[in-house]
Amino acid sequence: MPTTRLSRPNQTWALAFDDAFANPATPTLSELNASRFVHFISCALTEDGTELTLGDSETDDTVTFCDIGNNTTLTQNNVTGNLTWLVDANTGGSGSTVDLTSLFNKVTSLLDFPDIPYWLISRTGPNASQDIAFAAGQVIKMARFKTDVPQVIIENNSPIRKSQALVYQGSSNWNYTLS
Repeated sequence: MPTTRLSRPNQTWALAFDDAFANPATPTLSELNASRFVHFISCALTEDGTELTLGDSETDDTVTFCDIGNNTTLTQNNVTGNLTWLVDANTGGSGSTVDLTSLFNKVTSLLDFPDIPYWLISRTGPNASQDIAFAAGQVIKMARFKTDVPQVIIENNSPIRKSQALVYQGSSNWNYTLS
């Protein structure tokens, strides 16, 4: 019996190299659709273990002599990014030839080493937009991260996965409408 996989066809995940954008605050459609610098990775990622979320901002509670009562100043966003992806059985080990067409191997090659800066990009909608070109009017979230050391996840009766807890680098562009 064939396996049926459920997918969320309106959710797109992409990784962009650190220098993919002249100005990350205003990424252009041509920059986002440059396949040499921006890589669609949605179909390699698992839903549980993949996230790009905006938490409460970091704060500064320093009080000066002129403040009335407690003073709290927001300092920077607190963004969390984590990616979990499936691992391909054909990685080129034991003298075999690596499958260079495998999306799983592509994601592994992008995320398998620490301290590599990327922009993680998330787009929700429109329907049936998973991994198609970015277009005007769409809304994206993106944040700059560095990779850490990936963790291998091995569980009984589950495919082998890797997980990358990304380290936020202080720059994000949240709910940006493309023009």
